Amino acid sequence: MAKGPEALLVDRMRRAILKRWPEAYIVKVAGGGYQSAGLPDLLVQVAGRSAWIEVKAVREGESKDHALSRVTLRQQAEIDKIRRAGITAGVAMSVEEALDLVQRAVWSE
Repeated sequence: MAKGPEALLVDRMRRAILKRWPEAYIVKVAGGGYQSAGLPDLLVQVAGRSAWIEVKAVREGESKDHALSRVTLRQQAEIDKIRRAGITAGVAMSVEEALDLVQRAVWSE
């Protein structure tokens, strides 16, 4: 079965993160009945720091604003909760945005 655009973007993000931080530990969060709803797609650990990344692929002909509007209220609530705990979290629509989120986590104080 062919992967969709979001799954392909997740794969590209994982490869780019591991290229920059080979020691990174990355978990792809798979939705299901045994976990909390709305958790971001990726959990990245580098040097004892965490970044949660909700991945949204920009579909052909779609604006970035429209892609961002596909973040559900539950997903945004989870991102906000993670941030309140002092952990880096956000939405990434490109490899560069994912790398930026991880970089912010690594350099946060």
